[in-house]
Amino acid sequence: MTLDVVILAAGQGTRMRSAKPKVLHPLAGKPMVRHVIDTAMGLGADRLHVVIGHGAQQVRDSLAECPLQFAEQTEQKGTGHAVAQALDGLGDGKVLVLYGDVPLIRRDTLSALLDAVDERRMALLTVALADPTGYGRIKRNARGEAAAIVEHKDASEAERAIT
Repeated sequence: MTLDVVILAAGQGTRMRSAKPKVLHPLAGKPMVRHVIDTAMGLGADRLHVVIGHGAQQVRDSLAECPLQFAEQTEQKGTGHAVAQALDGLGDGKVLVLYGDVPLIRRDTLSALLDAVDERRMALLTVALADPTGYGRIKRNARGEAAAIVEHKDASEAERAIT
């Protein structure tokens, strides 16, 4: 089964207070997004797609030597919309969606996540945080299954209590 990895790198990163695209800020000598790309390549991905938007040309130039397909999100309409920009380039196998500003995600973690996926099941990697301020919340149904994702800014007081 083939594997496509879609890396979301279109955001403005306003909390960084920098004109540089967030994913290009350096960590351990290379842009954050390069760590994500390297991890994806270590998974044996057949195709790597990077969704760009804010600072698109800077991101393209920074990653010119990488074997990537770029998709551009010209309007910032959220995560689902960003992923949709890469749909035309995807194969018919597994698709892994990663964020370009999460450079410390481990290949073993992603391999385990992919092992949980087949033709009938998808998987979502979540984390429990003592202080989830600023992060989206995973709402679950009575069976404990993910039912919705609510961004922090859109969450009610009860939803913000989800850790």
